[in-house]
Amino acid sequence: MPYFPFTQTVQGNTVLASNKPMFIRGMCERTSKSQVCGGPILIIHFIYMELNVKGSVPHVLNTALEEYHSENTLCYLEVVFDFGTHRKLCLWQSEAESLAAMISEDVFQPKFFLISIHSEVTFGDLFAGKGEDGSDVAVRPEEFMNYLFLGGLQPLLEASTT
Repeated sequence: MPYFPFTQTVQGNTVLASNKPMFIRGMCERTSKSQVCGGPILIIHFIYMELNVKGSVPHVLNTALEEYHSENTLCYLEVVFDFGTHRKLCLWQSEAESLAAMISEDVFQPKFFLISIHSEVTFGDLFAGKGEDGSDVAVRPEEFMNYLFLGGLQPLLEASTT
C-alpha cells in the first residue's frame, strides 16, 4: 500500500510534498547514504508502570540497530518505574544506584535515555506512579527528572549530552 509521508501547507491547505508514493518494505527504511555508529550503544527506555510500549520509538530504534550490532555492542534496557510514594521513591533510588553501577560510563558511547510516560492533562505534570490509595501521583517535570535520575544516573545523563 502506498504511503505519502511528507505534506506541506500551501495557502492554508495541506497538500502532498511529492506526488509519488513511498513504499515501506521493512520496519525501518534508510537512505542509501545512511551511516550507523559502529561503537557500543546503550539505550535505556524508562517506562511508566502502566504503559504498553510495544511498537514504540525505542523498540523501533533497537530493532533497526540490531542488524548492525552484536550483543556486546548494543545494550537495550527497559526500566519500569513507579515512585508515587516515599517508600517507592526510596526503592527506586536503590534500583537507580544498581543500574548506574551496572552501566560503565566508558563502555557505551553514545547513550540514549528515552522515557515513555503519561502526563496530567490540565497542568502537564508527569505521572510518577501510584499513591498509597492507588491514585495517580503527578509531579512537575523538573521534580520528575530529579527523581528519575537519582542514585548516580544524573552523571551518566550529563556525560551522554556532552
